[in-house]
Amino acid sequence: MQLSTIITTPEIVAITMRRTLAPLDGADVPIFPPTYPPPERGQHRFETPYTVNQLRDGTLIADLDSVQSQANRMEAAFSGPLADRVPQHTVVAGDHSVPLSELPHRIADAAARATDLRDQIRAAMLAYAAGDPAPVAQLCPTALVYGAWDSRDTRINIPRAIRSEIRAHDISIATRSAQFTGTFDAEELELNATEWKKGANIGFAPTPSVNAHGGIYVHGEIIHTASISLSPLRRAKDSVLSAYLLGLALAGLLHAMRETRLRVGCELIPEGPTQWQLVNADGQKKPLEVTTKDIEAQLGAAATAWATAAGVTLGGPAVHHQYDPKAGKAAIKAAEKSQD
Repeated sequence: MQLSTIITTPEIVAITMRRTLAPLDGADVPIFPPTYPPPERGQHRFETPYTVNQLRDGTLIADLDSVQSQANRMEAAFSGPLADRVPQHTVVAGDHSVPLSELPHRIADAAARATDLRDQIRAAMLAYAAGDPAPVAQLCPTALVYGAWDSRDTRINIPRAIRSEIRAHDISIATRSAQFTGTFDAEELELNATEWKKGANIGFAPTPSVNAHGGIYVHGEIIHTASISLSPLRRAKDSVLSAYLLGLALAGLLHAMRETRLRVGCELIPEGPTQWQLVNADGQKKPLEVTTKDIEAQLGAAATAWATAAGVTLGGPAVHHQYDPKAGKAAIKAAEKSQD
């Protein structure tokens, strides 16, 4: 089905994707979810640095890739293989250059607002709040797909249109222990007892690691789900722009789905077919055939149509915007003053 048809059919409110994944090394080998530091007060729940929750029946589930992490994986496509489908703007600070689409808050990021873009960003956010998302699209169309919250200035929130996450069901939390033993003993290294004890810090003396986090065993299913809500994409009331944004959402998701290695110790492969569905406002669901080749071809056509109409250049050399340290420091002082 054509992106333009989906966008212009008001009965369709969302597209969903669901697939089952499996550990590359098999279910009898632990996999490693992302780790997080403990809260400022208290300890990790279930004494693990992973995000683990308990269902009503006592079953434990673990997040393997969060909504935010998935968004980063999807959006990376637009500074990589699909860079020619979006405008290219980067923020430069020192020797570091980062595309707008890769900043944590995209166009609402503090670093972007401390460049020559700050007035344009503010005007674009205000236009969005007034019902016109086109100025945001002209700067950073992925902000209309993955969301942006200008919490420091206009307080305007662009909602996320796509949500994707990977979760493991029915898990057991594992620990592991290890022992490092150096090649030479204290006498050979001419170290006294005190020096030998301190030498553990630099790799001389034996160093044990006991009951460290050791991943999780998954007894149930690993489910990857995603949904694209069409309501935020239709805000433009411009079917050409809306179809372009839908193409970005689908192409980014398909790009991220090809990434099997989430992190060291967590590589997941598909197990069975992927289920795509169109969801109607009355709750009815219909199968949708989705292929990377078709979606990327439709995205290319939609991107060209929108860019031509909007007078926007896609791809090509990025426009660099230099970070202004004075503007950054002024923003910090302004924030401090507002809290007084």
